[in-house]
Amino acid sequence: MENQGKRLLLAVGLALGVMMLFQLIWGKKKEDDTQTQQGSGSQVVGGVTTKPTAPRVLTVSETPAGTEQTITFDFPGRLKAEFSEYGGSLKSWQLADEKYKKDPSTQNKGEILPGRVGTGGFFVDFPRSDVQLPSNITWKGTKVSDREVKYVATAKPFTIEKDFTIEPEAYAVRMVLKITFELEPNQTLRESLAVSSFGFQDPKAEMKGSRQVEARIWNTATLRHDGEIAIANIKDVQEAPRWDPDIQWAGFEHPYMLQSYAPKRIDPNEKFVKYAYAIGDEGLMRSDIVFPQVMVKNGDTITREIVAYIGPKSYKTLDAAQSFAGFSTGFRDTIDFGWFGVIGRPLLWLLLKFFSVVGNWAVAIMMLTFLVKAATLYWTTKSMRSMKAMAALAPQMKVLQEKYKDDRQRQQAETMALYKQHNVNPIAGCLPIFLQMPIWLALYRMLSNAGELYREKFIGGWIDDLTATDPYHILPIILVTTMFLQARMTPQTGDSRQQKFLQYGMPLMFGVMSFFFPSGLTIYIFTNTCLSALHSIYMNKFDKKSLAIVAEMKKNADAAAATASGKPQKAKKVVDTTATEVSDDGDDEVAEPASSTAPKAGNPQRKRKKKKKR
Repeated sequence: MENQGKRLLLAVGLALGVMMLFQLIWGKKKEDDTQTQQGSGSQVVGGVTTKPTAPRVLTVSETPAGTEQTITFDFPGRLKAEFSEYGGSLKSWQLADEKYKKDPSTQNKGEILPGRVGTGGFFVDFPRSDVQLPSNITWKGTKVSDREVKYVATAKPFTIEKDFTIEPEAYAVRMVLKITFELEPNQTLRESLAVSSFGFQDPKAEMKGSRQVEARIWNTATLRHDGEIAIANIKDVQEAPRWDPDIQWAGFEHPYMLQSYAPKRIDPNEKFVKYAYAIGDEGLMRSDIVFPQVMVKNGDTITREIVAYIGPKSYKTLDAAQSFAGFSTGFRDTIDFGWFGVIGRPLLWLLLKFFSVVGNWAVAIMMLTFLVKAATLYWTTKSMRSMKAMAALAPQMKVLQEKYKDDRQRQQAETMALYKQHNVNPIAGCLPIFLQMPIWLALYRMLSNAGELYREKFIGGWIDDLTATDPYHILPIILVTTMFLQARMTPQTGDSRQQKFLQYGMPLMFGVMSFFFPSGLTIYIFTNTCLSALHSIYMNKFDKKSLAIVAEMKKNADAAAATASGKPQKAKKVVDTTATEVSDDGDDEVAEPASSTAPKAGNPQRKRKKKKKR
């Protein structure tokens, strides 16, 4: 049986690979596979086949006469919002940050909404109801304050009021909807409210992306009530409409941006249904949130509330939107920290603090790496000392392996006795690294999902987006070189094949993967590797305990070399004696029989001792 120290060291190397591959298994969100087509555009809802009714999109012929009247809100440095009388809707939502001006994922200079006539957010309609809303209904808008606007429309039997409130710091907007019914006495109607929003994605764009970097496209997206986010790209939606029977929010998602609408529940058991459609072949998509059907009579008023988040997937602003809403929206769930979110969130908080000081995200990542390295320094030092101790015993372990090569059980027993004799724990060199794995995994997931890094520069003209790969592959090449050098400083405790894997295979594997990692993550790995190399240099040159271990290692190596330099027969006998002493008597002076102070080969007393032993 191979000695356990070697196996555990190899396990550590593989664990590091698992850390970086973690995203490949758990990092991707599932595609929305709940849709089922029944004939032409029909859906199965609650076991009943129904044909969804699409809210009507205003066209030029249906718009009110005259020029479109809009109301604009400008929040310098943050966003610009525009509301329209067409549908009493949110027409435009333009991010003001310069980094979005040339972003191909936005429509025009940071515009997130489609920017087409009759599209936007917060359209209302009444599908599958006894009375429909006229398509050319007139909406009258009034600017209430610098953050509020009100739209009113009247068309028998409806009087509809929309009160909008914008929270620019949270990229959020709230709509409070009031619908009053004027019916005939004793008349009762079935009404089902739908609130619609629109998104756009060019169907000619690359949809696949990679496992490490998602395609920069907009997808229809839904947070189901069970906590799972379902997505479908424009091509999927063009093939078949999508639906979900119980949602928390619905809208459109980009890897680093979000347009989502969360309805407020009146009843905890209330369920909202989502439908998503493609409109034409140009890339326009629509998402409908359908409220439960209700029975209304004359004079009844229905009040509903929806909060939308339209902006970058920054944890800070998503959290602010949640606070602004005042109810559970699920916006924060779009950032997935994985199993170690309890660690990832504080690390993101620290990253934001570092950025507020230095003003550069790449430098902030380096500072965060320094802090994490310092926090784990104690365990890393213990691990390196343990590996050096294992390396010091390598010559004696080889003697035992040679002597008991035909008896694996005895070889294992003698190896463990050697560990016990020298107070070496083979697990001690690996356990600290495994204890740090949650921190590394949390860092990896945090850096891979931080919307704050989207379109952020490191060095202009080289790395203009920390969430994208290095376009010139400079960082990966430097990383591979650094990892090779750092691996060479690691104590050699495994056999030749295992050691070659750790010295060449691991850096090569990480290097190849770094060609596909976001630049921000590669900067973290590179910084961590450099710090590990500096730590290794310190341990090799200045750490007193490590130097003592190295001295013991040299002593054992010299002893093994002296033993091997004797005559074959005598060398074998000396090895046997040494091995017996190590395992039975606990004497760690392995090379003493072959040392310069030992009796010469021609001494009669020595000869008699040999004969006696025979």
